[in-house]
Amino acid sequence: MIKAVIVDDEPYCVDVLKILLQKYCPKVEVAASFNSPEEALQFLYHSPPSLLFLDIEMPGMSGFELLRRLKNIDFSVIFTTAYDHYAIKAFKFNAIDYLLKPIDKDELINAVYKSLKLNKADLQKLEFTQYLKENHIPERILLPIGNELILVDVSNIVYCLADGSYTYIHCSDQEKPFLLSKNLREIEELLSNPHFFRPHNSWLINNKFIHKIIKSDAMEIVVQGNVRIPVARSKRQEVIDWLQKLT
Repeated sequence: MIKAVIVDDEPYCVDVLKILLQKYCPKVEVAASFNSPEEALQFLYHSPPSLLFLDIEMPGMSGFELLRRLKNIDFSVIFTTAYDHYAIKAFKFNAIDYLLKPIDKDELINAVYKSLKLNKADLQKLEFTQYLKENHIPERILLPIGNELILVDVSNIVYCLADGSYTYIHCSDQEKPFLLSKNLREIEELLSNPHFFRPHNSWLINNKFIHKIIKSDAMEIVVQGNVRIPVARSKRQEVIDWLQKLT
């Protein structure tokens, strides 16, 4: 059995989730549930579960703040929320999954299945870390693409290209880019990685894939695939300084 805890300020949502788990996920045992994040925090300090179902918007303390207050997180987290705009931030906390309310039974089953797999395998083998630090640099990120969650190795991201409020993420091991309904700034915050740099407002590049610099009237950076990335005039010296640190 998987010991689980539910934290949600709405009693009705807690009751619904309990019913769904009992009916469709019999391997999950709800050890405790809380409508108060403050009470949940005290319980989690002393009796950490294997799996935490956590709401995000709660009075007094958000789900994110609750996790920040816990020093060591050695359990899986599945966020449950009525708002989809928290997805990127949720995955920065290395959540196993992100379920939108009303929770779909099939999505719940899939999320629990992921948790079961992660509990059977060593989390470190999957390069997940459950130690939440303000400056944590994730090695893998989960991207919400349509109705799927795509696990991507950050080291495989060649560059990200802004397209209005959307971002194309080009990976070395993928023929086609991922299109994410998040702006480039949000992606940059999600990565929180010193190996990525913005030579232009519309581009975020991984220094691992830089092949050469073209120093002309319009400076360009050439990355894998012979993609030529423009350098904004105001960024030229910054780019040169940044590249010199790599040598």
